[in-house]
Amino acid sequence: MKRIYPLLLLLTATNVSQAGFEEHRTETQVSVNKAAVTVLPPAPDFEIIKVDTQGQPYRCEGNATITLDQGVTNLTTLKYFGTSISINIYDKNNSNINLALCNALKVIQEYHYLASNYSTYPHVINIKSINNEPEKTHHLDPKLTQLIKASIDWHDKTDGYFNIALSPVIDIWRGYRAQCKGERKSQDKCNIPTDAELNAAKPLININNIDLDVANNTIKMQAGMSIDLGGIAKGWMAEMVYRQLKNDGIDNFMINAGGNIRHYGLHPQGRQFTTAVEDPVCKKYNNSLEQCQSFAGQFHEVITGKDITVVSSGNYLRYYRVNGQEYHHIINPKTLYPKKAGISTTIVMNDNQIYADIISTALFLMPLNEAINYTNHNNDVEAIWYLNAAGDKKESNNFKDYRMSL
Repeated sequence: MKRIYPLLLLLTATNVSQAGFEEHRTETQVSVNKAAVTVLPPAPDFEIIKVDTQGQPYRCEGNATITLDQGVTNLTTLKYFGTSISINIYDKNNSNINLALCNALKVIQEYHYLASNYSTYPHVINIKSINNEPEKTHHLDPKLTQLIKASIDWHDKTDGYFNIALSPVIDIWRGYRAQCKGERKSQDKCNIPTDAELNAAKPLININNIDLDVANNTIKMQAGMSIDLGGIAKGWMAEMVYRQLKNDGIDNFMINAGGNIRHYGLHPQGRQFTTAVEDPVCKKYNNSLEQCQSFAGQFHEVITGKDITVVSSGNYLRYYRVNGQEYHHIINPKTLYPKKAGISTTIVMNDNQIYADIISTALFLMPLNEAINYTNHNNDVEAIWYLNAAGDKKESNNFKDYRMSL
């Protein structure tokens, strides 16, 4: 998931993550020789952040900060989904704001615990619980049943490019990436999985072997299988937070769930919210390149619209190198390897926003012509593809309707 920034007064930078959502990217400052050869930045280290509930999984105090500045009430938490999540509320004369923010935080916490594939928690059966004993029948919270059901449905809707059963293959790649650190990384002695390893996992990624009973909220799978909701859980959670805020009577707000941007209402200036999308090449080099020294260099698109969501998928924030070649975290279910072409895909959705993460990932993985055709035949979504280091781009027919000129 790439970083996207909401434009507030002119530009207010906020913060980001995707797939295997509790992974955290470590920022690294890069020294670049602008006059000659560009020095590649070190690949980010792999790190997992786990949440200690301290026996109070839904406590508001201590799990987020709530501040008021110039009429904007902000909640920020760094504890969940391996990223920074913030909510800005712009309502005035509303005494319900702090309660609404704590209710929103509970939604964030709820879906974090349910969808985690890194940790089990004593108060809930979650994805990690299922993966630990896949052949056992597990009784689920209906919210998790609904999330898994939607994930299974979208496998066919994306022609198999979205597959939560890909987890055994993702785990193999993740294991190799986790080992690529310290001296091994600095001396370029890291490795990638063998074809034999990946092919051995292939029988375990058949989504039809997930036995989900929606009526009774139970699940079991073939032995050796596992599932990963990293390509849906954060976007799903953001939409549930959106619904909670509206239910609590909040009229104007912006959610930034690690780069999943969700707008509702109007900016205090009476205009629609705007979102600046980072240039992925500049971000990869921490804006050290010469072309990244201006606003237009750092942000390749500025998007505006009413009641929309903006999400990106890309290959430049989470990757590792082997023999000089980069291998990123978004695995193609059809090849079992990261996709080689393309850098990022940014989508704008004006309906069915709860599926934004899925569609963003699928459109990144699809062959370009197939992805453009899918978007042009779907009125809910527009998209732009950042194709290469030269900055070449393609866009869907009506993406221009959301582009803001500065």
